[in-house]
Amino acid sequence: MEKALALETCSPEAVGALPRGLSAVVAGSEFCANLLPSPAEAAALRRAFKGRITLATGLLTEAALGRVKKLLPVLSRGGGLEVIANDLGLLETLRRRRGIKVSCGRILAHRVKIMPEDYARGFLARYRISGFEVDDAAVIGRLEPYGLPLSWHYPFRYATVTRFCPWENRWAESCGRSCLGRARRFVSPRVPKPLWLRGCAYFVKGQGPRGAAARNVFTPPAAKNEV
Repeated sequence: MEKALALETCSPEAVGALPRGLSAVVAGSEFCANLLPSPAEAAALRRAFKGRITLATGLLTEAALGRVKKLLPVLSRGGGLEVIANDLGLLETLRRRRGIKVSCGRILAHRVKIMPEDYARGFLARYRISGFEVDDAAVIGRLEPYGLPLSWHYPFRYATVTRFCPWENRWAESCGRSCLGRARRFVSPRVPKPLWLRGCAYFVKGQGPRGAAARNVFTPPAAKNEV
């Protein structure tokens, strides 16, 4: 079982603080395209980290898709690259590029689970999808028939996502990255568990690693928790 660390930012400070002996990192975000690393940050990560790098990507505008395309050759230098994809436009881009491993992201996995099985098998084959990113045990049974390895994320389980940035109170086309290092806790009598806002997504917190997963991805706690 592979163990990976989710990087909230690829700043020089964050890259320099990576634990020794770490075999894999997941950089970027499945839930906000504005949290993609810059080409300079990606190049610094590739130089400093010799293990497996996975680029996490979410739903993409045309501009964000262009940014991802610029990152692919940078992160592919010196070794293979894996991309977590949630966007159909990115899947089409990756379909024409060999040597990049493609994993189905958590947003897209919720669409795959409701596809008719024959259609889903064709979809997965067309885009050379080699695994699923998951954080919800209830989804696993729906994805197991496809026989692909599962990458389990913890301790946060994704609940929903928005493109209206809750941190900056505006649509997410532009971004000051004011969410970095922060998490916000929400409690309501109508919701059975507290929700945690990180980036542009809301999560339920509390699950641990999963022994049967091919990979466990740990998201560290935010530096600042707000209530």
